[in-house]
Amino acid sequence: MNSDNTQQNNNSEEIDLGVLIQKIRDFFKWIVKGIYNIFLFYRKFAVILIILMAIGFVTGYFMDNSGSKTYRNEVIVVPNFGSVDYLYTSIQEIEAKRKIGDISFFKAMGIDSVSYFSGIEIEPVIDIYSFLGKSPANLEAFKALKGDASSINDITTAKNYKFHRIIIHTKDRKKSAKVVSGLLGFLNSNDYYGELKNVLQQNTEARIKSNKEAIRYINDILRLQGNDSLKRVIPADRSFYFAESQPGELGQLVNSQRQLFNEIEELTVEMADADKVIKDVTVKINIPIKGITATKKWLFPLLLFAAFSGVFLLIFLFKKMKQIATEE
Repeated sequence: MNSDNTQQNNNSEEIDLGVLIQKIRDFFKWIVKGIYNIFLFYRKFAVILIILMAIGFVTGYFMDNSGSKTYRNEVIVVPNFGSVDYLYTSIQEIEAKRKIGDISFFKAMGIDSVSYFSGIEIEPVIDIYSFLGKSPANLEAFKALKGDASSINDITTAKNYKFHRIIIHTKDRKKSAKVVSGLLGFLNSNDYYGELKNVLQQNTEARIKSNKEAIRYINDILRLQGNDSLKRVIPADRSFYFAESQPGELGQLVNSQRQLFNEIEELTVEMADADKVIKDVTVKINIPIKGITATKKWLFPLLLFAAFSGVFLLIFLFKKMKQIATEE
């Protein structure tokens, strides 16, 4: 009795395996048949497709050469003196004035026509490491988020990055440099931030001068300390004075001197970066747009090919649905 049950189970498993293998074969046959039918379809309408794609190529070619083009211009800037919000607000104002065609607004910045450019936008240059190292508060805030970077691209956080990218789309290649120059001039024409720049630059220069005087004073003290005519206790190892940190007044003086040198270096770099309210770091004019969508002579044939295929696909699906609906 048990042997009969075992034989029946084995036969059942063999049948199931045979059905599965047959299903797999049918599936691959269906794929091959579909590919073959698609090939036959395009071969049947090959002449029509070639004509359509040739029309699309010729049309796109003439539109590329006779139609208006758009050129991309990028300016990497550093907003100084807390002018980040001012920068973003100004970019929004410029774009709003462009949309309504306020020619007087643009003539004031040396741009004769609104038609010279077709848009302006701004985005932060994401640099999370510089942002976190900018201040301990930024690092602690990031730690409080448990490393969650979802707020990195948030505009409120993004405004705290040092570098920002202004993208200007122009329509006239020869006018691109003039448009970019005029817009940068406008961004740097704010009286409030201009006065703030002058005051802070004077303060920075005064700090550099003060640090240099303090360094000279420390040098005089160290020079006197090294004079053997003075009755002072001089260590045998003169490298003592240049150790990273040493107890006593001399060690503190040397460390203070190093700190002053570092601060002078930082202030000098700061002055170089802050010679403008909106400092343009790099300016790229008429950046070539690459890719198949950048030119209509290749884009139009693809669109016509896709449209032709889509129409016949819809017809095929409609016939299939009609066939299923009418079956009894």
